[in-house]
Amino acid sequence: MEWLEALDRPSSAELRQAVMEKPSDFSGSTFPTDISTIRLTGDAHFLETIAGLFTWIVDMEDYSRRVEINLKETEDRATGESTGNYALYLNVTERS
Repeated sequence: MEWLEALDRPSSAELRQAVMEKPSDFSGSTFPTDISTIRLTGDAHFLETIAGLFTWIVDMEDYSRRVEINLKETEDRATGESTGNYALYLNVTERS
């Protein structure tokens, strides 16, 4: 908690510089890479509320990159049934 509380709010420029874009020809999991991905999980109300904090990422879309947004309902791994919760993924991808 001390680490989090000690952080300064980043500027728009700092946010842009910190994002590692996904190459346009990338496939597979981004988890073991340095590609920047924002992942949020929870119920619909939580995601709709928290997603507003990430509108800055939309400003990163331009002629050389696009913002990739993936929203899907999560499934229980054991049963395959919908949980009623969602996962939101955001990242910036190089345009091909």
